Amino acid sequence: MRIVFFGSSDFAIPSLKALKDGGFAPDLVVTKPDAPRGRGRKIYDAEVKLAANELDLPCAQPVDPHSPEFVAELERLQPDVGVVISYGVILKPELIGLPAQGMINAHASLLPLYRGAAPIQRCLRDGHSETGVTIMKITEELDAGDVMLVEKTEIGATENAGALRARLADLSGKALVAALQQIEAGEAKFTPQDHSKASYAPKVEKEHGVIDWSLPATEIDLLVRAMTPKPGAQTRLGNKRFIVIEGTVEQDLYGMGIPGALQSSGEEGIRVCTGKDLYRITRIKPDNGRNMTAGEFVRGHQIAPDARFG
Repeated sequence: MRIVFFGSSDFAIPSLKALKDGGFAPDLVVTKPDAPRGRGRKIYDAEVKLAANELDLPCAQPVDPHSPEFVAELERLQPDVGVVISYGVILKPELIGLPAQGMINAHASLLPLYRGAAPIQRCLRDGHSETGVTIMKITEELDAGDVMLVEKTEIGATENAGALRARLADLSGKALVAALQQIEAGEAKFTPQDHSKASYAPKVEKEHGVIDWSLPATEIDLLVRAMTPKPGAQTRLGNKRFIVIEGTVEQDLYGMGIPGALQSSGEEGIRVCTGKDLYRITRIKPDNGRNMTAGEFVRGHQIAPDARFG
């Protein structure tokens, strides 16, 4: 079975390795061109290209995957199946219909929930206890194709988006191998999604991570977990901006504090008053600074008695 693999972010790399290890080595890996990063705008090799090279797999980096030249290249390959995961380009009909048995996609949610770019962060922010990976057939409408199989997983009580993302990347690889085994055996079955239950997860921007201390501590905890590591849950103390990385919810026995005010601070954490209960910050970093424990933060910063996050 000839396979063409489309992927760009590091989320796609575990799937690429799983396909190779599972006997479904792609005949071609397609990823985005090398691009500049950082302040110096130095050109860096694309992560998926590096992974393909390590796995001894051929790789293409078209600027436009829909260009006549690249489409012709794929036509010469005559792929049976296309596999897409975290590619970052909306595919047009001329590519979707090119593989003989169509294209499948691994999406990091339980579709039809959280179609779009940020399913992991949105699912965490909304307080779900379960998520997973859906393998679906690609159509022109975003994440709306028929579902082939679903792999579910529980979300840990303290798990943040970075940790969950890593687990779902591994789960995607296992699910894709299972899907290709079914396709190869002629056993693949596709079920239409219930579009009336669809929800959407647009890209998360920096401003979505601003902490509103008037919310209950449980809501703030969900926000911190959803925004970690990127784009970060942000707050201000005085004229400086900080990123809250980790914390826990604690009962407020008195309930008299002003939201954002510090009830206490020390080695065990920085207790902040919220709309309901306390949020104890255990890890925090100054903007453009290093990640530190609350104790390190308290020892390194002078905190006024009337200090207030806002």
